[in-house]
Amino acid sequence: MSTGSSQLDELLGSIGGGSFYLFYGEDDLLNEVFINLLINALQPEDAVHQVIYAICGNYRVERNVIEVEPLLQILEHKGLSPEKALRRVRVLTASSADQQSQLACALEKTLDENCVSLVLVSGLYKLQIDDARKQKREKVMEEVQRSISRIRQACAFHEVPVVASAREVKAKLLPRAEVSSFLDHLANMTVHLRGNWGKGFRRAFLVKSSVKPRGSVEYCFQGVNELGRNTPPLRDSFNEAVVRLRRGFRDALVKPSRREAFDRLVEAWSSEIGAITYAESVSLFDLLLLTAAIDNRRLIEELSEKLRRFENKGGETG
Repeated sequence: MSTGSSQLDELLGSIGGGSFYLFYGEDDLLNEVFINLLINALQPEDAVHQVIYAICGNYRVERNVIEVEPLLQILEHKGLSPEKALRRVRVLTASSADQQSQLACALEKTLDENCVSLVLVSGLYKLQIDDARKQKREKVMEEVQRSISRIRQACAFHEVPVVASAREVKAKLLPRAEVSSFLDHLANMTVHLRGNWGKGFRRAFLVKSSVKPRGSVEYCFQGVNELGRNTPPLRDSFNEAVVRLRRGFRDALVKPSRREAFDRLVEAWSSEIGAITYAESVSLFDLLLLTAAIDNRRLIEELSEKLRRFENKGGETG
């Protein structure tokens, strides 16, 4: 399986077998690698194999999401149907060390029962640090490391590559991965990503490998430049999103009152399209949800004010 970048393929070799690849660096760079690997693993469109996407992380420490919009854009750019492709993605989540143990069990079951071509694990080691149980650190460490070992063994047994990400820790020369010596030992390849994601500069450092010489390379992903030039403005993305929601969500709502409520939300979104366009750093669907919550707050305040006036009027009459 290709990474989607000829330069990365030359540095690492293709992704395959039951090997364990560990990437660390800035979130934007890691997300970009994961999205391209996910899309390549879902090709061809008529294949039956699945991809497991596991997300580990404590929401009280940082937010953990799959960047849906760039994923949809690249799927369409590659000529894949987003609906068909995403049906073959099995998403697993864990927000504590004991949940990560349960995630490992679910992953083993999925590998046993389905044809899986790739396992992606975002934040594989985060819960070793971020688990809320401050008084039981030894148990937390045991749960996390046991789950990592089970994920590694299950993927190796089924000859499915596992690509995991970790946060980076600053060091004097090259930043290191936030992992234990145990996890560092398990990885067949460890790769550090560095660069300015927004300006297009990316460099990958092969820190550890049992089969390839250490080195580094500047890399880019095929079609990224063309995609960047053709990416529609947020207003166009908004219009396309509303069309998809009307067709795939609104029309499926059972109660007519809820369909009418959806139409009122579209009116609220449309009236604040200027604010939605201005907040470029937030994903479109998060902005739609925020706008809906604000409009709900407005309606609550209007109803509360009417109720106060009604109560005052009733008090004066009494």
